[in-house]
Amino acid sequence: MKTKFTYYRAFLRSQKITMVLALALTTIVAWSQPVVPFTLYNNSAYTDANIYVAVVGKQNGNHVWIDTRTGAVKPMQSSDNTVQGPIYNGDGGPGLNGRYANCFARLSEIPNKVINFPGITGCRVLISFNSQLYLYFFSTTQGYAAPNLANPNDPNQGIRFEVIELSNADNGLWANTTRVDSYQYPMGLEVWGNGGFYKKVGEFKTHAQILSQWQSSAPAAFAGCYDAAKGIIHFPSKTPAFQPGGAQGNYFTSYIDQIWSKYSTGDLIFNSGDAGTWRGRVSGSVFAFTRTSDGQVARINRKPTSVEAMEGSGALAEGGEWDKVVQSQICAAINRHAIDLNLPVGATQDFATASKYYVNNPYNWYCKFWHQPDVSLDGLTYAFAYDDVFDKSSTINASSPLRATITIGGFVGLSSNPTGVTTTYKDCNYTGSAVALPVGDYNLAALNSRGILNNDISSLRVTPGYKVTLYDNDNFTGTSLVITSDNSCLVGPGWNDRATSIRVAQNTSSFSTRMEAENWISMSGVQTETTQDPSGGNLNVGWIEAGDWMAYDVNIPTAGTYTVTYRVASPNANTNLRLEKDAGATQLGSVTIPNTGSWQTWANVSHNVTLPAGAYSIGIATSSGGFNINYFTISNGANIAALSARGAAVEVNPETQERLFALSPNPVKDQLFIKDYEQIKQIRIFDIQGKEVIVIERPGSTISVQSLKPGIHIVQIERLNKSISKEKIVKE
Repeated sequence: MKTKFTYYRAFLRSQKITMVLALALTTIVAWSQPVVPFTLYNNSAYTDANIYVAVVGKQNGNHVWIDTRTGAVKPMQSSDNTVQGPIYNGDGGPGLNGRYANCFARLSEIPNKVINFPGITGCRVLISFNSQLYLYFFSTTQGYAAPNLANPNDPNQGIRFEVIELSNADNGLWANTTRVDSYQYPMGLEVWGNGGFYKKVGEFKTHAQILSQWQSSAPAAFAGCYDAAKGIIHFPSKTPAFQPGGAQGNYFTSYIDQIWSKYSTGDLIFNSGDAGTWRGRVSGSVFAFTRTSDGQVARINRKPTSVEAMEGSGALAEGGEWDKVVQSQICAAINRHAIDLNLPVGATQDFATASKYYVNNPYNWYCKFWHQPDVSLDGLTYAFAYDDVFDKSSTINASSPLRATITIGGFVGLSSNPTGVTTTYKDCNYTGSAVALPVGDYNLAALNSRGILNNDISSLRVTPGYKVTLYDNDNFTGTSLVITSDNSCLVGPGWNDRATSIRVAQNTSSFSTRMEAENWISMSGVQTETTQDPSGGNLNVGWIEAGDWMAYDVNIPTAGTYTVTYRVASPNANTNLRLEKDAGATQLGSVTIPNTGSWQTWANVSHNVTLPAGAYSIGIATSSGGFNINYFTISNGANIAALSARGAAVEVNPETQERLFALSPNPVKDQLFIKDYEQIKQIRIFDIQGKEVIVIERPGSTISVQSLKPGIHIVQIERLNKSISKEKIVKE
């Protein structure tokens, strides 16, 4: 499926023709797919009233659009073309009257800024600024006319816009940001799914910073990709310089000629990952490949042009399924200059090692720019059509998606999830159907409109740094229950059948944020590697030596004392780490890192620091090096101090004030003592990220917690009468 979907998305990006034709998918879409709510968060310089949103895609082979004001899925019809657009040089567009589809809504008009996506494929979320885009709808079978900026008469000339591509199909949710045609404004994308799935992609610099960095670093050949008048960076082949006859029209021609020449006398062998190892040779102009495992044949029928190599078009986008698999590999290898012509014929080429990309000329510098980790999170982006070869794209695939957030303006200045999304569940195990609620007020009608009936909420999962208040009337004034940064089952207090309104808001009294170490804004001397840390994350930072440093943007809600906890691993004793501000001029504190046993044996070390309020950069530096770091968390110390002060986690019957159970000591080092353990059916302990770490059926009077990592943990108690309670403990 991965290889088929790669081609499908690359086709979706092609804008060589104006009309978007029907896509012949190789799978049948399950239109019973769960609806996935997408929250649009505005982190841009534009007001909600100046941001326009439209959604177009396909259902059951028909072209449709989603009315973002109502959520209704509607067929594309020429009768939708009622909006008067600009007319350039007398060109009235396909309808000859300058009228275009009335399919856009202002962000301010979208209820709760949430769009619910049903089963849909070939879908684009189009986001424009200061004006709607002018799409022309033909019919459900013919599709629509998209912006074509190569046409000087196109009505969308001068309108800034961005695109999120997605498909919600039988193989899950697929979504990505894209830089394939151009960059116009920073964007961010996050997806949550069942089983703790979470992935985040996008840019984390301002628009001005990105444009400045491009201008200061672009080599002369690519400088013309920047359109200063419009503030846009175009894909190279979309500029006159890289078109045939232009100054860079033969940019890749010599490299392609050398490849075709070298492998006319010997074999090119490469491993394509999931699709196997291929052996190929040029005969005439045809590059024919055979898969070594089963003899499957694939071809490139002629030598591609420089433009075709950049775009993954023409000779690199034709034929059958396996032809396109090989063509995508060769296209990616040309853009990245991953085909090593210094290796002898017959040697197996390594196209998968990212450190070899964009090193030797010629390579696509536009792509290199967007893959820089100080521009795009984890260096992941869609910079050319086949950037997903060896998973270097900004694609997010959630097999069982719950919700997603599109951050307009990218993640600059945001140190944690900006939306305060709370997820409501229909059971107390957090496995039932879930609906996301971003910051805002929701009365009973609003909850019902999102598919939440009054008695359907049994539990809430609240994002750290935010709080949820439940009210027992529809006016946000009655008896209330406040939940912050926690998983809370609502059965015990009976709030699942009492709450008729919910308010989601920031919680400045309780703050916690986790920073992945590899998501630096700048660094010196370090590298990343795949982590084996069971507490999560894909990468950790290593190769840290004396004098190395990393910088991160944070946004601290209020000035005060915070606990900073670092997830570290080291085979060395007494290495050190210090936290800095103001480029090292302000020392915030330091910790000693112990010998944890190996480079991938992980432990937590922490210290308390005083931080000012506001958005600024902090740095992690070292005078010794010799350790790895996976992530660090910053949280206010109020919860830890309160737990330490009372010495035990205690639950009290709210009606009789009788102690129901007690956990002591708290903080705890080795053994946790349980009062009234005879009434307990099960104890489950979770770490601060929500991962279950201990489960005990019918516990005795004590349980061992030696295996817990230092820090805050949540203890969930299920009694014999099936009531459930939770409390926090601190493991020393």
